[in-house]
Amino acid sequence: MPLNKPILLVLIVLLPVFGFADIKSKSGDRTFIPGETLNYKAKWGMLTIGSATTKVDKKLYKIGSKLCAKIQLSGTTNGLARLFYLKDRWVSYIDVSNITTLKAFRQIREGHYKLDEFTSFDHTNKKADIQVLNYQTGKFVLKKVYKTPENIRDVVAGFMMIRIIDFSKYKIDDKIIIDGFYEDTGYKIEVIMAGKEMVKTDKGNVLCYKLKPLVPKNRVFEDVDAVEMWVSANKIQCIVSIHAKLVFGSLWIELQN
Repeated sequence: MPLNKPILLVLIVLLPVFGFADIKSKSGDRTFIPGETLNYKAKWGMLTIGSATTKVDKKLYKIGSKLCAKIQLSGTTNGLARLFYLKDRWVSYIDVSNITTLKAFRQIREGHYKLDEFTSFDHTNKKADIQVLNYQTGKFVLKKVYKTPENIRDVVAGFMMIRIIDFSKYKIDDKIIIDGFYEDTGYKIEVIMAGKEMVKTDKGNVLCYKLKPLVPKNRVFEDVDAVEMWVSANKIQCIVSIHAKLVFGSLWIELQN
């Protein structure tokens, strides 16, 4: 792995990574909006250092008997941040019935590091087959088979899980427990409900739920409560803004549309 972690994408998917334990979900609301595109910008101080986009394909796809949405999450640095070059793309086929991942592809370009990886999820046998691209032959080869938790989700499916959480049922200081899984490592993250706030955006003020995911204190985050997140308090429930206090400055990620 490269030393410069994909902070832009990590922060955008920090809340919903991979799965939720004991969430209070909504019923009857639409999770995927065909053709929807959400654009974000990342600012470090006064400087715009990158951008990220989530895009839902206009049509649905069928994998076996499952009807799937194709969703892409991408992020890139620009300007001065090109000193820490990042251009990542994640594409996932997600079962619309339970928001689980069936197939996923990620293309990572970070500094001199690159990775093209394809993952096929077998929910019946609770495993994931991971193939990586051999750049000499141009073919994907099996890297490893991982055991996975039930109803495994990749980062993109996790991002869409925000749409079905009924945040209105949580009180201030309530905790949402996130079950995380990355490759062969499992973990839990606590997210604190901090109430509602009006957030100023380029398109006007938006009423949002304020959430505080407790992150590991390390060489990236200043403290365990270094991240704050605002999710729109409407049917769409998309991430509007993220603020992270990092050891090397303050980072803001803001929705543009």
